[in-house]
Amino acid sequence: MNSNHPELLTKEELRQKLNLPSTRKIDYMMKKRMIPYLPLGHKTVRFDLSKVMAALEKFEMKAVGQK
Repeated sequence: MNSNHPELLTKEELRQKLNLPSTRKIDYMMKKRMIPYLPLGHKTVRFDLSKVMAALEKFEMKAVGQK
């Protein structure tokens, strides 16, 4: 794939990359707008892993004393 165009993942592929037991957490994160996704049809969505990871970093819990 062209480096200008990121590889887009299905919900199942994203689940595997994030090591989640099911896609329900992904559905929850989509509903709460915690992660970006591309709606391509009525039930079809795709994810850019780098953008998802950047969005999830905002929720990282820092150790006490760190900024």
